[in-house]
Amino acid sequence: MTLAELAETAGTEAGIYSDHLRRHWWNLKEYPKLKEAFRQVVVKNKSVELDAELAFKLDSMGLVQLEGNEAIPRSDLYRNYFRDRLED
Repeated sequence: MTLAELAETAGTEAGIYSDHLRRHWWNLKEYPKLKEAFRQVVVKNKSVELDAELAFKLDSMGLVQLEGNEAIPRSDLYRNYFRDRLED
């Protein structure tokens, strides 16, 4: 597999991170408040201020990076994978 192929499939159900991404997706579906907070983060192209408790939990899960009181996705992989699943 080339690096380009790896990058193209990384955020898909067939990619090398699929199990990791699905575990996060399952957790988000189990906790609707976390799911909605993370949706706010991935659909915006700028940092988002979240409830402190939800921001802490998403940060603890490794899904967001906190910048002061605001959150951004920890990686573009997370933004791309979850944006498709969380957009209304």
